[in-house]
Amino acid sequence: MRRTRMAAVLEDFTRLLRPHGLDHAPAEADGRSTARLLTGAVVCFAAYGATAGVFQGGTQVGWSALKAPLIVLGTALLCLPSLYVFATMAGARLSPARFGFVVAAFLALLGLLAVGLIPVNWLFSVSSRSLLFVVWLHVVTWVVAVSLARRFLRSVFPEDGARQAVGVWLVLFVAVSFQVTTCLRPVLWRDARAPVFAGGRLFFMEHLSEVARE
Repeated sequence: MRRTRMAAVLEDFTRLLRPHGLDHAPAEADGRSTARLLTGAVVCFAAYGATAGVFQGGTQVGWSALKAPLIVLGTALLCLPSLYVFATMAGARLSPARFGFVVAAFLALLGLLAVGLIPVNWLFSVSSRSLLFVVWLHVVTWVVAVSLARRFLRSVFPEDGARQAVGVWLVLFVAVSFQVTTCLRPVLWRDARAPVFAGGRLFFMEHLSEVARE
């Protein structure tokens, strides 16, 4: 049974990487596929976060592994209503099951792209002393991953209006992810006496400015 479940997970993720591999899957997928993809996405982002935490090492590896999935899932939850509204207004047909699968597959694809970039993440985490450089490395990595995952959303929302709406939504998704990251700071570096979650309101551009001054 365990081997069968693992084979199903691998098949779901392999199909994500194939061009047009999931063009028709969202309409046919069941809840188990959605759950497998979400679980896989969490594991992928936890692995990426743990590697990012190697920059400081110690307990920050564990905290970064926890915060990375929280950042992505929190961003997705905040942006779900806007994706549904944008796509529906643009003419996409969205049943609850199809919409849930599309979101889970999108997050899983982002997770796969993040895992593919783990070696680069690890190299600079263990060899660089510049927090600013590492922060910008992760920013660029995230933007690249979202840009590549756009192909999937455009394939499952083939309507012309929906494709334009997806582009607008992805910009919103990235901006929200930066703000969620700021709310859950610090992710990469924390002083020994500093709290695990910093308090106070802060805009993500202000956060980047603070990092640049350090």
